[in-house]
Amino acid sequence: MTLPALRERLRSGTPLLATFSIIPSVEVVELVALAGFDAIIIDLEHGAHGSEALGPLILAARARGIYPLVRVRSSEPTEIGAALDAGAAGVIVPQIGSLAEAERAVKAARFAPDGNRGANPFVRAADYSGRLEWFAEANRDAAILLMIEGQSALLAASEIASLPHLDGIFIGPMDLSHALGVPGEMGHPKVVDAITTVIAACKANTITAGIFAGTPEAAKLWIAEGVTLPAVSADTITFLRALKALVGEVRN
Repeated sequence: MTLPALRERLRSGTPLLATFSIIPSVEVVELVALAGFDAIIIDLEHGAHGSEALGPLILAARARGIYPLVRVRSSEPTEIGAALDAGAAGVIVPQIGSLAEAERAVKAARFAPDGNRGANPFVRAADYSGRLEWFAEANRDAAILLMIEGQSALLAASEIASLPHLDGIFIGPMDLSHALGVPGEMGHPKVVDAITTVIAACKANTITAGIFAGTPEAAKLWIAEGVTLPAVSADTITFLRALKALVGEVRN
C-alpha cells in the first residue's frame, strides 16, 4: 500500500493515531497495523532494538500500510540520519534541551540547502537507486518532530516551534511530570498547563502537536485540544493488560 508522504499527512490536520513499540518484532508491527492504527513509533530510546532490527520493522510497517516513525536515541545527527536512511517516514527526537539543540536536530534531518544531513543515495530510503533527485524528495517527504520533555525546552517552546523545516513537537508528559516536580502525575495541573502551552505554540506556527497518551480517554482529551498525533500507550503494557484480562476471565 502506498501512503502519502508523512509530511503531507501531518499537514492535513487529520488526527494520526499511533502507539509506541518497545518490542522489536515484525509480528508486533503487523498486529498494530491490523488493529487499525495509522502509525507505529519504533522506540529506540527505550526499546531493545538494535540497528539491524530497524530495517525489517520499517518494511513491515510499510507493507501493512502504516507509517513507521522512529524515536531515535538522541539528537546526535548520525542517529537521525541513520533512521531516515533506513526508511523511516519520520523521526521523533527526544530530550531536546535548548533552541540550539533543536535547530541542530532539524538540520540533521534535511539535506542541503535546508540542512546538513549526510548525503548517500544508495540507502533503503532511496530504494538503493543512486538518484540525485532523491535528496529533494526526502526533504519534501520525511518528517521530523522534536520532543519537549523538560523545563528548558518548555521555556523555549515558542522559538522551537517556529524553526524552519520543523514538522511538529511531540510532548512527553511522563518526563515533563518529573521535570516539574510531580513524578508520574501526567494529569497534574502543572503538567496540563505545560502541555497546553506547547499545543498553543504548535497552533501558532501551524505545525503538528503530538503527545503520549496513556489511555484512550487521555488521547480523546488531547485531540479535542488540537493534538493531531496522539500515541496511545505502548505494545508492552497493552499486551500485559490483555493477557492479565485473559487469565482473569479463565480463573475468576
